[in-house]
Amino acid sequence: MATANFARINRRSPDQGTLSDLSFSQEIRILAESHRTEYFDQGSRDQKHWIAADLTLDPSEQYMTGTLGYSEQIAYQTFDQDSWSWVKAESEAARGARENTVVPFAIDIRDNQRWVSFIPRQGLRRAEFIVGLGRVLTTAVADLGLFPQEWDVDLVTSRGQISDWLRANPLVFNLRRTVKFSNPGRDLDSDRQEMRELAANRKTEEFAAPYGKILDIGSPAFQEKLDGTEEGNLEVQLQARSTGGGGGELFNSGESVDQAPVANFGTDLLEGMQIALTALQEYAARKRN
Repeated sequence: MATANFARINRRSPDQGTLSDLSFSQEIRILAESHRTEYFDQGSRDQKHWIAADLTLDPSEQYMTGTLGYSEQIAYQTFDQDSWSWVKAESEAARGARENTVVPFAIDIRDNQRWVSFIPRQGLRRAEFIVGLGRVLTTAVADLGLFPQEWDVDLVTSRGQISDWLRANPLVFNLRRTVKFSNPGRDLDSDRQEMRELAANRKTEEFAAPYGKILDIGSPAFQEKLDGTEEGNLEVQLQARSTGGGGGELFNSGESVDQAPVANFGTDLLEGMQIALTALQEYAARKRN
């Protein structure tokens, strides 16, 4: 079995200005047709070349499937046939992608959804995928002159996961949250109003109980501080004392992301995209309910 992970694409303007008049669906279609969804990571050791490809609408035109992978400089040893030797083998360099560095994914392109499902592989894990996809989309948006110019792929954590953890670990003594500026011009709660006034796109705050005490996790104020994890606009870390004594417990929304078990697609990326699409459709249906 493999595991589908879920995230959300959030369009953010660097200067927190107005969003494009184009809908998310319109912009993602433009990016797909442009064949410019690529990014060269000049800072990486192997100068990875990231490409999002195979971008295809499903028949409903509500979802798009694709693949994300990277090629890199790979050294090969060419066996010396004449001397029957690996010692005397010469090294040859080539650029390419390995089988496990290409990942299938699907996007819910409806403007108020923007969910993403992807199936990480050994050579392209979850943390790398969300950074890679965000960078190829942001690069394409900039190249095409669209705005906003930052497209983040944010992992999502359902409130149900947090609630389950709190029930098992009620002795919370520390809450740390990082708020991300999202949908500028449309979502201006007190956190984001303050961020706009300071020209910031992140806000991190920490709430610590007095020594030997705990936070009131049942209060509306505490629960309100958790709003946003389901849209990828908030990252939360919680620390609690173990109810059975001993060491403490830690919850990190960046690690406890929404997931679903799916079939293993092996090397068949077409099947992998279909599996990712089915997982996404089921996830989107659960979110609506």
